[in-house]
Amino acid sequence: EYMDSNKYIEHLVTQLEEQRWNLWRRVLEKLSVARLQREVAQSKSEGAMREKLIHELEEERHLRLESEKRLREVTLESERSRAQMRGLQEQFSRMEETVRNLLQSQGSPGQHGEGTVNIMKVYQEKLSEDSRRCKEGMEKIRTLADEDSRSESSSTEEEKEKTKLLLERLKALE
Repeated sequence: EYMDSNKYIEHLVTQLEEQRWNLWRRVLEKLSVARLQREVAQSKSEGAMREKLIHELEEERHLRLESEKRLREVTLESERSRAQMRGLQEQFSRMEETVRNLLQSQGSPGQHGEGTVNIMKVYQEKLSEDSRRCKEGMEKIRTLADEDSRSESSSTEEEKEKTKLLLERLKALE
């Protein structure tokens, strides 16, 4: 009986140790599962973050392409404005030359009589019409220069100065 009790105790101790090892294995398995779940959750959150970053990059790329397109349009419009400004300057120079020639040919009013007065009226009307067109062109250039000021601030200052000088010349011609 004593031997049977010892065997029975040994058997119980062995079972207890097996249960303890099983318990430890389950605890370790649960810890491993929890760690894997955290890793999966982190991976999912990184995936979501990655998707968000990709979306933001696509938006930035789209905005950059639109900005570059607008910059090209503004640059072309600026070139057109500069060409128009050169044309207006040439037109002003021709008008100034016409006025100088008229003043030189006018001399004293009694020399040429009524023919000179009629010629002066015609030239004055033409000059008024040309100056009106120039003013409209200058207003358009001023509007375009304001638009260009967003992208080309240094050249806009030059354009404004040229516009100011042209307006002064126009006032002097009038």
